[in-house]
Amino acid sequence: MTNLDGMLQRLSDLPTDPRLAAIDDAVIDALARRRTHGAPLPGSVFAIAAGLALTIGLVTSLIPASESHAATINPLGASPALAPSTLLGTDG
Repeated sequence: MTNLDGMLQRLSDLPTDPRLAAIDDAVIDALARRRTHGAPLPGSVFAIAAGLALTIGLVTSLIPASESHAATINPLGASPALAPSTLLGTDG
């Protein structure tokens, strides 16, 4: 296991990254962009959207749906009356 103090000392001996010199300008540019394009939407807009979605969901669940019937599917193609369990159980 390496010594953490030694690792931190070696890290502090390294030269600083030259990209850090431009970080102030990048932050100020981002703040200026946010100021010109406006702030993100407030939470009340999301609350209104959530309430609207909940209302629509409740209203549509109250509307009765038309009844649908699915066709029975026999995966083997034989009718259930000819299944082996029904044929073996009869006394002929």
